Amino acid sequence: MTVQHRVRESQPDSSGAVARAIATLRSGGHRITAARRAVIEVLASTSDHPSADQLCGWVSERYPAVHRATVYRTLDRLTELGVVTHVHIGGAATTYHLADSGGSDHLHANCRVCGRIIDLPADLLDPIGRQLARDSGFHLDAAHVALSGTCDGCLPDRQAD
Repeated sequence: MTVQHRVRESQPDSSGAVARAIATLRSGGHRITAARRAVIEVLASTSDHPSADQLCGWVSERYPAVHRATVYRTLDRLTELGVVTHVHIGGAATTYHLADSGGSDHLHANCRVCGRIIDLPADLLDPIGRQLARDSGFHLDAAHVALSGTCDGCLPDRQAD
């Protein structure tokens, strides 16, 4: 499954996203390296949730001096610092995106047919989380995994239309 790099259309404020991510780093006393800026800028410019390999390719296209291993290390560090969020997609590579500003994460759904990742409201599973905690003492952390299913465009009855 190959995902094409799509420039972010729903958020034309990619420079604002970059500025917020850099401000988060600065407020924590962290350095703004060329590699960190490159990864942040590429993630801010896409509406996709790229894998580390895809992100390495996109960074390499825009910033050839940033080495592949540096992108992987940078992703790990930016994730630790809360600037980047990772999502585990069942049976596929982990994907990445900039953390939402204001600390509000969102959830993800993944179409098993086309691979599309859909952003969902962060509070969508709150009632289920409360019920799990109450009934079984289990505390749900759904932000780093994607719900699996089939999007409208891939449903069999829609393909006949």
